[in-house]
Amino acid sequence: MKPGNAGTVLLYNCPSAKFSKLQHIFAMLHLRMRMIGPDRYHLPLSDLAAGTGEPGPAEEPIPESMLVFCGLNQALLNQVLEIIRLAKLPPIPLKAVLTETNRSWNTLQLRQELLQEQKAIADGERAHPPT
Repeated sequence: MKPGNAGTVLLYNCPSAKFSKLQHIFAMLHLRMRMIGPDRYHLPLSDLAAGTGEPGPAEEPIPESMLVFCGLNQALLNQVLEIIRLAKLPPIPLKAVLTETNRSWNTLQLRQELLQEQKAIADGERAHPPT
């Protein structure tokens, strides 16, 4: 695999000072990184992954850090997630993989879906505590 062809990671609200180790990990794995600012939240995720689309009016920045993994095979995705876990980085509460279902969504649609999934999981755990 050629460097730069392993996949792309969209980074939201991951300031360099706090997440420099994360960016170093992605660089070592030859993952392309795209910092996504509020002026690109309106674009489809597929455009963001490709680095296309024009900036628009800036939205309110999302408060959480978020990662979207684009074009990684399952083995590489598992490796990345394990390295992130072992690196003890600041929490990244929202993570997603670009899929056929979400590729036309914009950032705010994806964030809303991830927050709903987190709530459903939390509600399910409260309704059915481990025994």
